[in-house]
Amino acid sequence: MSQQSRKPNGQVLPGFPMLGLPELMECLSALGIPAQMEDLAKPTPGSTQGIYSGLIEALMGAPMEAIEGPKKALLGMMEYKEMYSDALQFTMFFRHCRDLATLCGITNFSIADITRPEAARFKIVLSGIMNFAKFRDERAHFQGQLQAKLQEQADKTVSLRENIDHVETQISEITARNAAEKPQSEQAQKRNEGLRAELLELRGQQMKLSQEVEELKRERQGLMDQAAHNAHLNTQVQQQILSAKSRLVQSPDRIKRQISEMTYTLSNEKGKLSSFQLKARELSNRLEVISSLEMDLKGLIDLQKSIEEQKQKVEEAKRTESNLKSKTELKEMELKNLQSKYQQLEKQLSNAKDKLGRQQEMMSDMQDKGLKKIEQLKAEYKVRTKERGVWQKQRDVLLAEQRELENEMANFISTHENEINDLLQEYWTMRRQAEDYMNTMTVKLGLQLKV
Repeated sequence: MSQQSRKPNGQVLPGFPMLGLPELMECLSALGIPAQMEDLAKPTPGSTQGIYSGLIEALMGAPMEAIEGPKKALLGMMEYKEMYSDALQFTMFFRHCRDLATLCGITNFSIADITRPEAARFKIVLSGIMNFAKFRDERAHFQGQLQAKLQEQADKTVSLRENIDHVETQISEITARNAAEKPQSEQAQKRNEGLRAELLELRGQQMKLSQEVEELKRERQGLMDQAAHNAHLNTQVQQQILSAKSRLVQSPDRIKRQISEMTYTLSNEKGKLSSFQLKARELSNRLEVISSLEMDLKGLIDLQKSIEEQKQKVEEAKRTESNLKSKTELKEMELKNLQSKYQQLEKQLSNAKDKLGRQQEMMSDMQDKGLKKIEQLKAEYKVRTKERGVWQKQRDVLLAEQRELENEMANFISTHENEINDLLQEYWTMRRQAEDYMNTMTVKLGLQLKV
């Protein structure tokens, strides 16, 4: 409803169109509320309360019998029930009337509107209530849309409940699985901690071994270079021996000494070579052991990565479980809100159905009354048409007499118009003479006229 406005002189105007008494009577009869024109033109407390009780029952779905239950409950808490019974019933009735008036845009509804009703004030209140009733009837299609939306919400609630049940079963399965796998996960965690400590130790050993391997590789490379140099020297010595044998020998003793020296150096070189080969074999064995340790270390690192991935998956499962729990709580809250809305809409729908049934009964009664009234009006119309013919004849006679009188008046006025003009001239002359006489008398007598 629109807000109330004010005239420039301070009078409060209602924020809705005013209805006449016939329109108010039609609206009340359409709602099935018995009322007479005199009840609206000269309202009394009894007729006003009867009309308001009918409006509350028709528009709010709260008959007077509905007040009895809360009234009995309140009286059960009081000591002197007989003293407060009528006053409590009237107060509850006034509360319903005020709520209806406030809903219809009338904010200054008071007890005086029920106990001491005034015709103009009663007309304003009824106009506001009837405008609201018309608006409600016009918005019936919107109410149907709301009911369809309510049905959609109910279907959605059922699907959400099924989804929530499915999610709860999944959560229960996950929690049971987590509870079953908890000792295994604890054992795996302990094993992971032990393996992590071993991996750290192996990592330190690997760093030390890698440093030793690098040193041994450098030493092996140096020995291999030295062995190659010695082999080159040995080949050169053998070539020199061969070249010396091929030449003529002038000093065999010296050659023998050289040969003995060379055999000694050769035996030394062979000993060094055998020691280098032993050291190379030891280094190759150590390299094989280190490579096997590296392979084991890589396997342990991969195992640690897989354990960490499993741990991350478990943490993600826990996070998803917590998210599902929070979503479930939110869905439960939404479901409770939707259930409360659904119950309210069901109540409104039941009230609307009751009102619709009453309105249909009223409509059927009104249709029967309308048909009867149409038949009565047809009979009256036939009678009126007959009377109209008689009155038409009388009217024609009277019109003829009127025309004759008008002609006689015109002739009379035309014949006596000169006499009337002469009389008017004599009247004005006598009036001027009387004024002159009065003026002269006042001057002669010395009188003063107060204007």
